[in-house]
Formats: sequence, C-alpha cells, structure tokens
Amino acid sequence: MKIDVKTIRELAENIEKYNLQEVSVESDGAKVTLKREIATAETTYVSAAAMTTPAPSAVTSKAAVPAVEEAEDKYESVDSPMMGTFYKAPAPDAPDFVKEGQEVKQGDTLCIVEAMKLMNEIKASRDGKIVKILLKDGAPVVKGDKLFLID
Repeated sequence: MKIDVKTIRELAENIEKYNLQEVSVESDGAKVTLKREIATAETTYVSAAAMTTPAPSAVTSKAAVPAVEEAEDKYESVDSPMMGTFYKAPAPDAPDFVKEGQEVKQGDTLCIVEAMKLMNEIKASRDGKIVKILLKDGAPVVKGDKLFLID
C-alpha cells in the first residue's frame, strides 16, 4: 500500500466519521499517524454561521431574516463535509475559485476547507449558478455548515 495524499485524506475522514482519537498506517517502512486534538475546558468552538452573522441593529429590518431563510430554502446548499477553515482561493494572492452569479459545472472546485493541514477541495455536485457565498475567507467551519447556495 502506498501512502499518498489520498490515503492521508481517507484517514482524516475516518477520524471524523468514526470519532477516533488517533489512526496510523504503515507501509514499506513509511508510517503516518494522525491524532485528533483534544479540546480543553478553555477552548470554545463557535459555528461559522454564528461568527459571520452580523448582530441585529436598529436599522436592520426584521423582515430581512425570514427573507434569508426563505432564500436558503429555495436554493440547494453546498455544505462542508468536515471541520476546518474555509478558503475562497487556492492562495492569499490568487483569485477566488468562484464568485456570486458565476455559472459552475459539476466537478468545478468551489473552495478549499483546510483540515489538519490538508487542503480539501470542495467541488460542485451539479451544474448551476452560485447564488450566494455564505462565509468570509478564513472562517472556521464545522461539518454540515452551509458554504454556498447554488441554483
């Protein structure tokens, strides 16, 4: 068995999927061990939606909140498959993978979610148009957070 990026990615996904603390694989003298960080009492996790949602102000209309929820119900969402950090571009000085209003094809890269120092490309599951990018670049995400709305 060859230890490559695909194998390491599968190990990382299994840690998440099966709630493991550590997983190792050894092949031809090469060994890879992945460990889950153990959260301390001082660590506080906040979902990306809570971090990117602005606080209501006196100027904000209460009708705007149902409009956003209605828009999310109208369109299909692209969700994060894992916990990590959301990036809109492959590098800080590179253009974003996609922009709002852009047409995408199935398999096009939409963003990257960095998890455990691995850059995981999130791809479009179908053809469509990016209606809304729901997170800011560098935002933390947890598994299941909505990243994009696609029509």
